[in-house]
Amino acid sequence: MKNSDIKTMPHLPSPEPVTCDDGASTLVIQPPPARLARHVFAFVHRNDHQGGQVVRWLPEPRMSIQIFLADPCFVRENPEGAAWRSLPRIGLWGPRYNWAYGYIERHIRVYAVGLTPTGLRALWPGSAAELVNQVVDLREHHRGLAEQLALIPDENFDAWRQRAAEHLHDYLKPALQPDDALSAALNVLATGEGRSVADAAAIAGLSERQFRRVFEQRLGVSPKRYQRAIRVDRMLKQLHAQPWEGDEFADQPIPFADQPHAIREFRAMTGITPGQYLHAKQRGDATLRSVPMPGIAPPAADTTRDAACKPDL
Repeated sequence: MKNSDIKTMPHLPSPEPVTCDDGASTLVIQPPPARLARHVFAFVHRNDHQGGQVVRWLPEPRMSIQIFLADPCFVRENPEGAAWRSLPRIGLWGPRYNWAYGYIERHIRVYAVGLTPTGLRALWPGSAAELVNQVVDLREHHRGLAEQLALIPDENFDAWRQRAAEHLHDYLKPALQPDDALSAALNVLATGEGRSVADAAAIAGLSERQFRRVFEQRLGVSPKRYQRAIRVDRMLKQLHAQPWEGDEFADQPIPFADQPHAIREFRAMTGITPGQYLHAKQRGDATLRSVPMPGIAPPAADTTRDAACKPDL
């Protein structure tokens, strides 16, 4: 790769609009307006009345704001003996690199804002490492924004995302910054082989040591760990029969050494094999990063009842 090519490499593209509706559940993804593209990569809506089963959440290296509009959401980390805990109704979700168990009792209804690393930095002045595998209450850190993003009664998703885009633009405007090269460096980590970290550092205009430090500050983990997660995430999109998010790099092979290497990495990151993932998705579940876990007990009834009684904004 020549240095003259470095600064012209594209950022990750915004997703194409997608709607998956099988009559029982709906998944919608919409790209942001151009003025928000440095901070937001998508607006997402999920509406599903088929909750009530524990699922395995698979790693998701991206960040988001998620608003739960129906039943509350619970998480249980994967170490044996970990307790279920309820998540904020309006939460800032950091990147997830460890799989965990998730549960919603009946009705899953979520509006979400997908954040770029620049978007997260505008909302979280500390290191992204503080948010790895964590969800914090947006009201405790940006109450004004949380109140603006809260749903107005009878507001549908299209109306909400248009209103949310205006509030986010106004809120983030003081933090708007010129594009930096980190986004382009992520492309190399998703597709590169061999000296990919060195190539990514060159794209960012940094030494490898500086790049690793800045990367962990902005993405929460080392470039190598991010690279492992994004490769497995690309596998999920290729394994799923009808993924609601396509692989942005579908024309380039996932740079595993061989099939056994791919299987080992997949299992290390998700706790299951590619074959088990395929089997779990045979029933047509549109979600990419959750797998039903019928043998895992959900939270106790009093735990879900207490969470449901917590006041909203």
